[in-house]
Amino acid sequence: MKTFRSLNSLLFLVPLLMFIAVPVLSQSTSEEAKKLQRPKDSGVKDYDEFKNSSFNLLQELLRTDENYAKIKTDIDGYASGRRDVTVSNVKGDYGRLKQLQKSTKVMDDRVKSLSSEGEDLLKNASRVKPVTKVKAATSNTKKSIKAVDCSKTMMSEITEQITTDMETLSEKLSELGEEIEDE
Repeated sequence: MKTFRSLNSLLFLVPLLMFIAVPVLSQSTSEEAKKLQRPKDSGVKDYDEFKNSSFNLLQELLRTDENYAKIKTDIDGYASGRRDVTVSNVKGDYGRLKQLQKSTKVMDDRVKSLSSEGEDLLKNASRVKPVTKVKAATSNTKKSIKAVDCSKTMMSEITEQITTDMETLSEKLSELGEEIEDE
């Protein structure tokens, strides 16, 4: 009987613990990206260049995310009434989103290139000379691949948000009797 009560108590606690633990485990991609630390150089040129390129891209994406957040605040201001819905304001925000969209396309190409390069470097890490640098080169490459994967996820999220906001601003301009001028 005691075992049954203990088991019953335990079964009650498991969902409660899961409810408490889930928010702690869930993080946004940018928070995860900020936690990634750039490793020290391994002393192997190709591997160090890949590492630096991967983490430079990640830092660029974090800055892009911050810039997007500022624009998003303005866009949200239209709905809340904190920002006037004028042709000038909406076109200005649309133009800033268009610039971010262009830069994300360039970064997306870099993500694809780095993904491929990282796989190749990791496959060939056992051939690094001198052998004493194999461990550092492998470890750095794995961390760099995590940075590239994080960049890929951030790219997808930012691109999706920008597209949605551009559609919203396009609709706002239509309501104001204006149209978006394609370049």
